Amino acid sequence: MTGFVEDLERIAAVGGYEDADDVLEDAVRELLRRRPELRTSLAVEKYRAGDISLNRAAELAGTSTENFKAELSDRGIDREAGFLDDVDREEKLDEFCG
Repeated sequence: MTGFVEDLERIAAVGGYEDADDVLEDAVRELLRRRPELRTSLAVEKYRAGDISLNRAAELAGTSTENFKAELSDRGIDREAGFLDDVDREEKLDEFCG
């Protein structure tokens, strides 16, 4: 693994990157551009984990919200829908705010 880290640092130095993290970010961005199915899977997993909203997940997947809803359904993933009661709303707010 050390060779890999050293390679990233070298690429950063010769490629005009700030650091190895910037190299990785660029590499992942390019991977997701070339492999849209990975971009969709990433969006689904981030949505399932509650890290992003439905609209943001659809945007990340590069599709419409309606198409993303269909993708979730095809994968057997239930979406929370509707209004929350006062207790549930407070619990979600507490989760969100930490």
